[in-house]
Amino acid sequence: MFDGETETEVSEAMQERAKGVGLTMKRPQWSPNTMLVHETTAYAKEQGKDHKFHHVAAAAYWENGTDLADLDVVKGFAEESGLNWAELAPLLESHHYQDQVMQNHEAAKSLGVGGTPSYMIAGELLKGDVSLEELQAAVDKAAKA
Repeated sequence: MFDGETETEVSEAMQERAKGVGLTMKRPQWSPNTMLVHETTAYAKEQGKDHKFHHVAAAAYWENGTDLADLDVVKGFAEESGLNWAELAPLLESHHYQDQVMQNHEAAKSLGVGGTPSYMIAGELLKGDVSLEELQAAVDKAAKA
């Protein structure tokens, strides 16, 4: 947990930032296996719908503690995001995207990423609940370099 967080609540600052983008954040009582949503995100990215899918899945997880490892749940997210479930389902069943997801995971770990959110800006890794001011300062610093 980060400063200002409890077992059931994320920090007030994080809650405010979440509200700014239309999310409500509650601390889930468990961490799900996210492979299925990462594989679906890879497919969604190919379709140009990864932003929509991510927002739908993140909102369900952070607002309701929805199980991201449940295939029926992910099917609902996919359909809500405009993804073609008939095309996607066999790809998920065969783990078509698993190697790609694991390669991305290993690449992120090699850069020092250990969780989300994380931001890499001009080689500088910012981890955790980073304020908009900290992000802007990192972007400004990168622009001057």
